[in-house]
Parts: sequence; structure tokens; C-alpha cells
Amino acid sequence: MSRRNQINQTAAAPDIGAVIEELRHAPEGLSARDLAELLELNRTEQKALKEMLNRLQSVGLLRRYGQGFRLSNSQKAMFGVIRQRRRKTISFIPDDVEQRSQGRIRVEPEDLNGAFDGDRVIASVSTHQRERSRAPERYAKVEMILRRGQLRIVGRLQSGFRESWVESLDEKFPFDIEVDRKSVADLADGWILLVEVTGYPNSSAAHRNPTGRVIEHLGASSDAPGMDIQIVIYKHDLPHIFPDEVIENAEAVSPIVTKDQIAGRLDLRETPTVTIDGETARDFDDAISLKRLDNGNFHLGVHIADVSYYVREGEPLDNEARLRGTSVYFPERAIPMLPERLSNGICSLNPKVDRLTMSALMEVDRRGRVVSYKLCETVIRSDERMTYADVNKLLTHADPHLAMRYASLLDLFKTMEELARILIKMRERRGAIDFNLPESVFEFDDEGRVAGVLRADRNIAHRIIEEFMLLANETVAGHAQRLKVSSLYRVHEEPQPQRVIEFAELAAAYGYGFPVERVSSKDYQRLSHQLAGKPEERVLAYSMLRSLQRARYSPQNAGHFGLAAPVYTHFTSPIRRYPDLIVHRVLRALLKISPGLGDSASTVPGAIATGAGDTDKPAKSKKQPRNAPTPIPQGELELIAEESSERERAADAAENELDEWRKAVFMAEHLGEEFDGMIINVLDFGFFVELDDFYIDGLVPVATLGDDFYLYDERRHALVGRGGGRKFKLGDRVRVRVDRVNVDRHLVDFSVVTPDRRKERTRNKRK
Repeated sequence: MSRRNQINQTAAAPDIGAVIEELRHAPEGLSARDLAELLELNRTEQKALKEMLNRLQSVGLLRRYGQGFRLSNSQKAMFGVIRQRRRKTISFIPDDVEQRSQGRIRVEPEDLNGAFDGDRVIASVSTHQRERSRAPERYAKVEMILRRGQLRIVGRLQSGFRESWVESLDEKFPFDIEVDRKSVADLADGWILLVEVTGYPNSSAAHRNPTGRVIEHLGASSDAPGMDIQIVIYKHDLPHIFPDEVIENAEAVSPIVTKDQIAGRLDLRETPTVTIDGETARDFDDAISLKRLDNGNFHLGVHIADVSYYVREGEPLDNEARLRGTSVYFPERAIPMLPERLSNGICSLNPKVDRLTMSALMEVDRRGRVVSYKLCETVIRSDERMTYADVNKLLTHADPHLAMRYASLLDLFKTMEELARILIKMRERRGAIDFNLPESVFEFDDEGRVAGVLRADRNIAHRIIEEFMLLANETVAGHAQRLKVSSLYRVHEEPQPQRVIEFAELAAAYGYGFPVERVSSKDYQRLSHQLAGKPEERVLAYSMLRSLQRARYSPQNAGHFGLAAPVYTHFTSPIRRYPDLIVHRVLRALLKISPGLGDSASTVPGAIATGAGDTDKPAKSKKQPRNAPTPIPQGELELIAEESSERERAADAAENELDEWRKAVFMAEHLGEEFDGMIINVLDFGFFVELDDFYIDGLVPVATLGDDFYLYDERRHALVGRGGGRKFKLGDRVRVRVDRVNVDRHLVDFSVVTPDRRKERTRNKRK
């Protein structure tokens, strides 16, 4: 008998999945009668089947030939999943890999047809131009829901006289969810609950509200310490509790490095080595060694925790790491990809203890080119755990006492700075983009409340580590590509033409020229240099960033536009990124089939072209394998790349949401206060202002501009008053007042403070 799991169809309707499956096995086509016999349908189900077939034909999924139906192979009707991050940020992810590679397929809220995040659907896809869009884009309309996803929503409990419900705190599901009153009888209003949706809103039904069952009691109030992080974790479906079998797997790992584990590795324990990380970092997955050679070149060692030695493919640790995809970092808490026994223990390159590593040992010339390299399994013993702040103080001579403490390492740090600046110049010659956009740093008071939101400093110590990691990543990626081995790459495609056109128009409004065809990373870099120190720098830097595509993982190398790198991968953070762990496994497989890579520098390919336009010839070496096998099939790499990219997006969204939440909580303490700021984005419904005093932005709704009727000038990115001609455009300086704050939705609304309002406020104070 057919399975009946269609939530948006009547109980008598046959399973659409079974119908499609039968048609897949009958390329010549099947009639409604044939299908009814195969699926053993009763008379009522047969009638519903005919309606279903006609609907599938109308959306282009089936074609009719006489009395029979066939799958149409239509490019317009596709199977896939709805992915929704925010209420208006909705995508359709088709099953077909080729369709996914063609870019995002958007879904307008009105085209969801009752579907929600995670639902498996049939959608009709079309390419057309929407309002305010100058180029056609792909859009999907949900035609049929095949299977509901497991939708879990975080919300706040409320109770009436006879019923209880949960107010959703997740904007992608903006409904109150009715729950069994008995299940929450002991809870007061305001409790934060995790609810699984069991019945969906249906406008045609007498009972329109969705229903759900309570899965977990999270806390008595959203204001409780740490509750904001808990809510964000559940909203973004972040795995955060390690299953018992994963903990057991981790506990079985030896907490110390043994002699047997060291055997066969290159021993670098006597080589001066340090880690440099943030002040609050607890896991250290990269360490650096560096010395100047007699020929004037540098010998740079980038030593990465050998996580793949401990996390074996297919074991519980590996399965959980793949599920998580990445570690997630919040201001006072991290959700690690690996259990603490590994991430902060044996895999962390802690000082004064032996650690197993995979190392990229590179000879770098005075132009920043790698003239020879060696990739091998090693063992190191880090001399010091350094912080960015302390290294910066040493290099800027800001702390004499610190200089005395680390006197033995001072020359090492100076050499690091020298090489880092060479690499920075090399990347500038090549055309790499560096927007240097700040990140938020939260200050907390003694009670744990947000006391300030500042811009993070990025000093030379940060640049040292960034440059050395970039070089190691390129070296490993180039090695895999030359051997024609399947691996994971970090790709960043060229920006879409429509985005470039929009940005070029904005730049022109500020008097800057920017090409709209054959744009290169050097064009972005050149404009970044022109903007340095200008009032409009922040505005155009944000806009430049929005014009670029998002980097992702892929088994096919497509280059990295932003870095101006022909090939790039992620190799340097296997503790916190699953793709890095995969790259380590690929590298380990290559070392096994080509052991010469671990013997001496003379046995490996000599040069990798990293200069601006340089194409150095490989140095002479022993015969290297070509088309080397990989431990992971290509299809599996495709799946891992897609999963990892998705988990990265979820982690980024969660981290960003917590930042926005904390900012809203902070601004709620400043209602009615005035601040100076700059307009950083203009839309038809208002403009966003970033404050000078705090790294916070908010919306000035156009409805609050009561002195005139304002129209949106898209090309000038401005709101223009129809009567007086007053303009509010990108980069303008304004003074605003904090009018409203919605902490649940993390929204801050400002209003413009005019000179007249300031005078009136001053007079009132004097009275």
C-alpha cells in the first residue's frame, strides 16, 4: 500500500513520492489506471490521483501523451528543499547539483504556498526581473509540499483563560503556536520553550493556528544570563551536546603523545616555535617557526594540529564533526566542533608539551614567492603561547617589561613582521582585496550586562598570522592541484554582473570610476586605496563587500577572486573546520603514496607561483605521482562541500544574530538619547545610520521624516524630499535619537534630530 505522509493534501491522496517513483521506472509513461493498480488505490484515492496528475502536469513536471503521463525533464519544475534563514531571506535548494551551481534561487514570501524552512517541495522556477532589480534573477514558486521538515521553534509561553500558546521568537515562523495546556501547567508566563510544530497554519481550515508539542524548557525568562545564546543555538539548529558515543570515542584518545606516535615523523621539538592567538582563545591549532637563511630567504614553518590522526573517518568523532561542520564562537562561549578533550587537549598546540602536527615548511624569497616547500608529518613543542596584543606591544616597543620577559623571542617576532610585510606587498601586487572592515567587541559590566560595543583593533600581529596561514593554504592547495588529486578547495567566484553594475553606479555618485565589465580584484583593490581615510570609506567598503559573492567549499577549483589566488584551500584550522580535516586526510593519503614528501626539501616540487603574474618553473625533483588517488570519492566530496558551506552559513548567521541581539539590549538602555552617526545604507522604506560612539546601526523609517514626502532615488541611493528637495544619501552625517527598540527582533529605530528639535529640547531643559 502507498505511504501517506502528505501533510498539505487530503488523507485520501496517494503518496506523491510513490507516484513519481513509479513514473521514473516507466520512461514510456503510465496512465492513471496503471498507477492506481500499481499503488493499490481505492476509488477515493483514484480520484485524488487524477487531480494530482493534472496538477503535476500544470507545473511542468509531467507531460501527457494520450492517456499516459511521463516525467518531463523540465528545467522549470524541480524537486528541492526550502531553506529560510530570516523571514524574507528564503531560498530554494534544488536536488540537481548542476542547478545549484548556477547560483541562488530566491523565493518570495508570497510564493511559499504554506511551505516553511526544511520542507521538501516541488517548485516551478522562472527567470525574471523584479522591482528595483536591473538584471533577471531566478525565482521559485512552491507548487506542492512533498514532506514537512522537522520544524522546531523557540518561543515565549503565554496563557489565556482556557488555552496556552507559545509566541515565536523566530521571525521565519511568525505565528503563535498552540500547545497542550496540561504540558505547561506548572510554568509561569514568560518561560522560554522549544516547541516542535505538529500542525501548520491553514487559512482554509476552521482552526487556523499552528499547533505544537513542547520539547524542552529552556528558562524562566529571555533576560536570564546566557539565555540569548541558548535561544540563538536552537533558532539556528546548532548541534551543541555531544552524544555519549562521541564522548566515549574522545575519552579513548591518549591525552599525551607517545614514542610510538612520534616514530617516523620529522622531529621539530628543538625548533623555536610559538602560537599567536586572541586573549580568550583556548584551542590553538596553528604554530609558527621562522628563521632567515644564508641566501637571504626565509624558512617559514606553519605547523597545524594533526587532527586527522586522532579523528578517523567513519568513527563517532568524525560523524559528529561532519554534522557540526564548524565551531561557533560567541563572546563568552564556544560550541566546538570537537569535544574539549581533543579541541583544548591533545589537538591543541599548548606550550611546553609535545604535539603531533602536519607541517608546511616553505622557503620564501624576498618577493614573497615560495621557491621550495615540504609537506610532512611532524612533532613540535611550542615554546610560548603568545597573544596578538602582546606581540603588537613588543613590535611597537609599547611595554619595556614585556620586552624583557620575551627578550629571547624578540628577534623572531621582528623577522615575522618583516616577512609578513613582504607577503602583504606581494598580495597587493597580485591584486588581493583587503577591506579592513571592523568587527564588534562587547564590553561587559560586573553583572554581565553589555556596557559598550566597540570596533575591534586589527594590528600587525593579526596580519602576521593571517599572511602565514594564507601562504600555507595556497601551498597545500597548489600541491593537490599539481598532482591532480581530488580535494576540497575554498572558492570565491567573480562577482555577478548585476551587483557590479549597481556598485559602479554608487561609486560614480561619489565621483569614483569603477568598471562594469571584465572587473578584476585589482579594480576593487585600487578603489579601496583611493578611499583610505576618506569620509565615504566605510559606506563604499560595505557596498563593495555586498557586491561580491560569498566564498564556499567545492571539490572543483574555481580560484579565489578576493585573494587573487588561482588556487586556495583551508588547511590551517582542522580543530574548528571540517573541510580542513578533509584536506588533512587527502594530504596524509598523498604522503603515503609519495613518502619522499617527508624526507627532504629536495624531493618535492620546487616552486609554487605566488607572485603577481609570476610563473616560476618547478624545481627539479624525483618523479611525482600524477592523477594520485584520493581517500574520498568525488561524489562524497561534493556532498561534504555543500554540507560544510551550509553549516558555515548557519554559524555565521548565529554569531551575527547574537551580536545584533546584544546591541539591541544595549540600546534599550539608551532610549531617548541622541547620537551622531553616518548613513550607511538607503532603501525605499528608510535609511540605516551607524553611530560614531558605538559600533551599532539602526533604521530611520521614512515615515518619521515628517517635514516632507520623500521618494527613493535608486541610482543616487538617496531619499529626496518632493517639496523642499532635502536629501538623505549614503555617507551623510546625521544626528539621531533612539526612538524604539525591539529586543526580540533585534531592531533599533532612530529618528533624525533637526536643529529645531534640538532648540526646543534645550528650552524645555532650561524651564
